[in-house]
Amino acid sequence: MKSALATNDAADMGDGASLKSEFVAFKTNRIVEAASRLFYERGYSSCTLDHVAAELGVTKPFLYSYFKNKESILAAICELGIREALTALEQVMAADHASHRDLLAQVVAKVGRIVIHRQEYVVVYQREMKHLSSADSDRILRMRASFDHQIGNLIRDGVNAGEFEADVDPFVSVWIGGLISWIPTWYSRKGQRSAEEVIEHLVQASLRLAGAN
Repeated sequence: MKSALATNDAADMGDGASLKSEFVAFKTNRIVEAASRLFYERGYSSCTLDHVAAELGVTKPFLYSYFKNKESILAAICELGIREALTALEQVMAADHASHRDLLAQVVAKVGRIVIHRQEYVVVYQREMKHLSSADSDRILRMRASFDHQIGNLIRDGVNAGEFEADVDPFVSVWIGGLISWIPTWYSRKGQRSAEEVIEHLVQASLRLAGAN
């Protein structure tokens, strides 16, 4: 039987590991945020790790303790938006919903807000993805395909339930995903339409594509 002291020591070690993990995550996020802003403003090719280090007030070796190179930072930026979108999709899908129409509307609205919040990240991904390694590019594209696939299944279920038009092809999920991901090309925080107005138009356009009754 373990002693109370041993149990407490194990708990302390667990707490220490948790704090260390949180510290690493905090530092990593700071690097990604700074790099995303610089890549967005300067372009990936024109921005160096020296620029990122200067932005954070750290040394370049500090960056290497969290990322092996500039490309790995770019991969983290490109992955963040789609990972958050997948998490939001799964959370909405797991919750109770009145109908498939309501479910699709909730998913589109929630993911649309993420894209607006992560606008710089999405632009960097769309503009700089050509610089990703094939392994990173393939992994991120698989995540994007998973998102489209789950939306397609939602539409198929809605068709079977009689909530969407019978001749709607679940492939329109790709068009819906495109509408969401291209928000940064026509939405501006300084524009005439508010974020919520944009989200409402996005939801209505997605419902029309899905043939929602």
